Amino acid sequence: MQKLKQKAIDIVEHAEPNMGIIGLFGILGYPVYYLIWTYIFPQPYENLSFRILCAFISLPWVLYRQLPKQWKKLFPVYFFLSLFIVMPFFFSFMMLKNEWSLVWAMSFMAGTFLLTLFIFDWMIIFIMTLSGFLAAYAAVLFLDGAVSYAYFTPEYIPIFLFSISGGIIANHRRQLAHQSRVSLLQSLSGSIAHEMRNPLSSITNAMSSLQAILPNKPHSSDSEGRVDLSCSGLINIHDVIEESTATIRRGNKIIDSILASLQDGSVDINNFKRHSAKTIIHTAINSYGYGSAEDKALVTDKASDNFDFFGDKDLFIYVLFNLMRNALYYKSRPGFSIEIATECGSTCNFVKVRDYGPGIPATKRARIFDRFYTYGKSGGNGLGLSFCKRVLQAFGGDISCDSEEGRWTEFTIRLPAYHSKPVIDLKKEIMKSKRILMADDQVSNRLLLAKYVSEWQCPFDEAENGKQALEMAALRRYDLIFMDFEMPELNGDCAITRLRSAKNIEPSIAMHYLQAPVIGITALPQSEARMRAAKCGMNEILSKPIRRPDIVGVFERYFFSETSTISSEQEDTICGSRILLVDDNETSRKFMSMILEHYGCLTGQAENGEVALERLELQDYDLIIMDMEMPVMNGLQTAREIRKGDRFTRFRKFDTIPIIAITGNTDTENIARSKAAGMNHHIGKPVFRDELISVITSWLTCRIEPDSLRQNGVRKAPEEKNFWETIAGEKILDRSIISSLMETGGNELVTSILRLYIDDTKEILERLGSAVSSGDIKSVDMLIHTLKGSSGSCGANRLYILTRYINESTRKGRWPDNDRWLAVLWQTFNDTSGAISTMLENKVIDG
Repeated sequence: MQKLKQKAIDIVEHAEPNMGIIGLFGILGYPVYYLIWTYIFPQPYENLSFRILCAFISLPWVLYRQLPKQWKKLFPVYFFLSLFIVMPFFFSFMMLKNEWSLVWAMSFMAGTFLLTLFIFDWMIIFIMTLSGFLAAYAAVLFLDGAVSYAYFTPEYIPIFLFSISGGIIANHRRQLAHQSRVSLLQSLSGSIAHEMRNPLSSITNAMSSLQAILPNKPHSSDSEGRVDLSCSGLINIHDVIEESTATIRRGNKIIDSILASLQDGSVDINNFKRHSAKTIIHTAINSYGYGSAEDKALVTDKASDNFDFFGDKDLFIYVLFNLMRNALYYKSRPGFSIEIATECGSTCNFVKVRDYGPGIPATKRARIFDRFYTYGKSGGNGLGLSFCKRVLQAFGGDISCDSEEGRWTEFTIRLPAYHSKPVIDLKKEIMKSKRILMADDQVSNRLLLAKYVSEWQCPFDEAENGKQALEMAALRRYDLIFMDFEMPELNGDCAITRLRSAKNIEPSIAMHYLQAPVIGITALPQSEARMRAAKCGMNEILSKPIRRPDIVGVFERYFFSETSTISSEQEDTICGSRILLVDDNETSRKFMSMILEHYGCLTGQAENGEVALERLELQDYDLIIMDMEMPVMNGLQTAREIRKGDRFTRFRKFDTIPIIAITGNTDTENIARSKAAGMNHHIGKPVFRDELISVITSWLTCRIEPDSLRQNGVRKAPEEKNFWETIAGEKILDRSIISSLMETGGNELVTSILRLYIDDTKEILERLGSAVSSGDIKSVDMLIHTLKGSSGSCGANRLYILTRYINESTRKGRWPDNDRWLAVLWQTFNDTSGAISTMLENKVIDG
């Protein structure tokens, strides 16, 4: 009885969307058709009273939504009784009374078809149609004493059967589609509920953490008071907020991915980055929303081998969550546990998730990755594993299942090695959606950059100077900009300063360029280039000539790494380093120490220079970060004392330890004073994490010359014999650069570039002679710098090395330390010109 009641309720709910329209049709249709069949197309029999009764019976259908709740509970019974009367009984009765006329035979079929709109169960349709016909037959027999078949023909029978069967089949297919949609929505809601449980649990825990950090909530009467919060407490609050935001983002991403999967959409690869498998596994195990501490104890992390993979961190965590959740369904089984292990291979790496549950029969394993297929548990929706497979295949990998019934089940995740071809292909696919701007006034430099960038199938645009680059960037978004420093009309660093300032740029594009990475390319000395890059807002610099590994490294850092500024290599470099922080501001010291300790550094602190000298004598350090303005002994005085070494008996690294100045004054005069005192680099206030880590990494990885090559902390020029006697031993041409130019531009273009280079260089040398005669050191410096850039770009290796060395002196307003420098320059040019001519005549570019 309960099943019949539920069936009736289901049928009423199914009919509800059409009930009002059919009811209105009944109220109007039954009287109207009386007029049609009586006066327009007269039929042998009509009954107005019966039609008015049917119209009245149809009235509650129209008013169904307005019925009181108590009446709605009884409505299914009324619905079936009224439907029985107004459709199968009425049409059968009228057909029999009209002796099977053609009009009423057709009306009977129409009424039967209308019945299928209301009822989706073919058995109920069949029963109601048959019982309605029998009841009508009995009524006619009772009223007339006999049933007439005057207009009946045997052809009616197959037509009736076809009409009824067709209506039942069509309705059944429609109901199956409806049930599929309901099932899909139930599965989807189940998946989303599952995936939101972990993020919501994490956010709940985060809110609890915030309550623990914050002071107790004040009473309303204390609303005007103030509370103190430590710097570390504020940092912890920000950490919790950032983690919660990331959790929400991860939950939204999972939901979007599930919806895309259900619509046969592809996994979004634009968020793929380089990740450590061991780290992600550890994160997944510790952040899963376990039901209890006992559940967590069932999961063992056996990820001994570490490897990097390319993919989406959040989606990979989802995959692990799904496998863990499926396995934990059997947690009550004796001896149950879960093990997650890693294994490195030559071309592929593996993550294995094994649970000691009931196992999966071999006949079922082939289907467990099919959508909507589930095995061995109730409440499943069959979406999880199919989506996991879809995700891992998007990573270039796959997932498989092995099992021994009654003992264990193991899922093996296969991921391609990070430097394998599938990963490179994925990266190139991502780069197709990026766009790069290359700004350089030298064609050869742009050719090289274009070659290296086009190898990644990445679209790019070129600009010949800073002004043109700025105009192009203001019109469209570039994901990365390569910008030369020294260019006509507008220097590269000036162009980037304007770009970062967002002046005269459409707001949405301006916001983009506040974060877009900019790479400076230059032949300037590293110290000057770093200073200018930091001042204008460039992210880093590359020295000319640009090499293929330089571009690969840039793409890795800014497109394929989770953190675009601090790479894993930087973390490894500074981890374990001892750094002395010297600043009279305790908050500043704490801030920097927390950053550095986060990356594994060991820090010491001193409130002034005098204390810093004592710390150095007691403890070895690898680097010093020191404020310029301090009481007792300021930064400049302290740096001089350190470089002298007179205060130390134990400390022996006084002449080589890098000293980084922290200063609010970044003008040229203060920078010069800091260098004269023996400081190696300066960072302007306020101090930012990325810049701090980058500077420390750079100075910890470079070699500091001992005191024999120093004078007041400034590098001395090498002795004459160390350079001028060895320059002739350098190779004249760098064939690798010329080969790269040839591959990009072809023989004709490269030939024209090299010949133009020879003509331009000869003109520059002639102008150099005039500048030297007039004693114009400024013009000499400008011409040498130009020659240095063009030589490096065209592969004139010896001339590039020579001009780079000469430029070290001319930039400081000094003449080169060799009276014959101009003659050496001319001789080197003649050797270079001859080598280029020979190469072009013999058409030998490679080799």
